[in-house]
Amino acid sequence: MDGMSLQYLTDTRRKLHALAEISGKEYKTQAFIADELRRLGYKPETIGTGVFCDIGTGKRRLAFRADIDALPMEENVSVTGMGDFAASGAMHACGHDGHTANLLNVARILGGECKVPLRLIFQYGEEDVGGSADMIEHGVLDGVDEIYALHLCPELDEGKIGYCYGGMFAGCLEFDIDVIGKSSHCAVPERGADAIRAAVQVADAAFAAAKRAGVLINLGKIYGGAARNIVAASCKSEYTLRFYDTAKCEAVMLDIERAALAADDKFGTDHKIISVTAYAPLINHALAVDTVRSVMDGKCELVPPRYTAEDFSDYLVDTTGCMVWLGVRKDGHDSPLHSDTFSFDERALLTGTELFMKLIDAFAQKS
Repeated sequence: MDGMSLQYLTDTRRKLHALAEISGKEYKTQAFIADELRRLGYKPETIGTGVFCDIGTGKRRLAFRADIDALPMEENVSVTGMGDFAASGAMHACGHDGHTANLLNVARILGGECKVPLRLIFQYGEEDVGGSADMIEHGVLDGVDEIYALHLCPELDEGKIGYCYGGMFAGCLEFDIDVIGKSSHCAVPERGADAIRAAVQVADAAFAAAKRAGVLINLGKIYGGAARNIVAASCKSEYTLRFYDTAKCEAVMLDIERAALAADDKFGTDHKIISVTAYAPLINHALAVDTVRSVMDGKCELVPPRYTAEDFSDYLVDTTGCMVWLGVRKDGHDSPLHSDTFSFDERALLTGTELFMKLIDAFAQKS
């Protein structure tokens, strides 16, 4: 593993950790990645606050993707031990600093030369603004035949690769329902149109529809009204749907629309359903999973799918590839993703670099 350079992985991950920036605001992170790629002999290009670069030319191109954004939270450095490298107001609590350091390490090892055409993608905005769709729209997948990504996993032992055939992450639809009513004193409710009662009726129908379809729904926030003795003039509800079957998601949304129309008729309200975020389910391609298992024989472990979402799903709609988990669990490193205590030992990244380098060899054999 000496050639993998644990020192480079450690130094680079900690520099990125200190730069932590939220989705769409990764200006310093972008500059760091681009400068490092130039130092290593590459010619990086940018899309939004993301970066990509190509190595080599040819008919069939391989791609690796790392995400670069952080979460808007403060790190609990008394647990993570990263006080010297913690940012303020943002934290790499989902391991994107590790993903990025790993891909930069691949670039370092290759030194600007590769036996196959390769694209390195450093994607912005995975946590919030859906940077994958924008980067794809601007051509980052053009000419790519296979694509792979990894994600750190604190539930999997360090040194292990977790694989999943088919659905790995759920599709996600986040939407709001705005109900517009009319205020009146509660003593004369007939003069008003109760937005809260309408919203509650719609919520009951939404949960019933999701149960029938076998999808996950959550109403995370609901707010409206002015005072306890006033009929509410407005109410806003914030939902998320998680699903593996897009048709079932669409069926649930039709049922919710019917329920909202029925509530309008009953309470005299109006409504709007507003889509906030939509991610497709992440469906791994079997041939790509087989490739990972063949090159990492003995280190792979079958894992179940999850109801969390990942916008790497966009890359897999029309391109062969897969995402895998990279285990980071060991003594003192088992806090969940998106927690203020999440951290990991950079030694775990050695397996990630090994995987990507072996995938290059496997792709060369097929080309």
